[in-house]
Amino acid sequence: NVINKLKKVLQLIFLVIALTSCKAQDINGIWMSYNNYVIDKEAMFTSGNEGFIIDFDNKTFSSIYSDSIVPIKIDFKDSKLDFKTDSLSINFRTFGKDSIEIDFEQNMMHVFRPLKLNHKLSVSKSQINDFLTKNKFEKINGGIDFIFSDKFFFRDEMFEKPKKKNAFINKTWNDEGYWYVKEINQNYFLIFTLDQTSDQNIYQIISIDKCKMQLEQLQEADFGNVKLTELKTCL
Repeated sequence: NVINKLKKVLQLIFLVIALTSCKAQDINGIWMSYNNYVIDKEAMFTSGNEGFIIDFDNKTFSSIYSDSIVPIKIDFKDSKLDFKTDSLSINFRTFGKDSIEIDFEQNMMHVFRPLKLNHKLSVSKSQINDFLTKNKFEKINGGIDFIFSDKFFFRDEMFEKPKKKNAFINKTWNDEGYWYVKEINQNYFLIFTLDQTSDQNIYQIISIDKCKMQLEQLQEADFGNVKLTELKTCL
């Protein structure tokens, strides 16, 4: 009886491993990290580095911050990402088809989620930038007056970064954050901060016309009780 029970337990373990492996093999599409969490709240951590992108179809690693693409090797059996440009190898954990967690050893767990790239827009990135910089919008949550400036973010200029973000002028707080637009397969994402040090707000642009830009929240900083769903011009 003991041997039979042990056999059943082992069979169950092998079945779980097999199912987990099958689920991992089914991972496809493009995934991005956002809404990350601190691993050890008693230790130091670095926030604000979300936005890493894994393309499981083309086997590449990139970021919303730049256009650079790094080829990777994906080992689903051992749950590893191997970067072909160097000897870096990183473990990952899959949670079904909903999320993947990667520890980049910064005391911040990066949580990757599949992007829904079914909102292709018939506009260019420059047209979206023009919409943002040439219009005046209603206040965020009725309280924050802001401008999407066409000037560069002062910190990027100060540190002479090769790829500079634009300045987000927070008139209400008398402070400056940054903003930029990322394009992925004709889907567009708007990223901005309300000041120099706050967390990033990340939205997918669902639609755009001459009066408003409709947004779907991926990651939103805590700046009010009402979620931002659109940027509406003041007519």
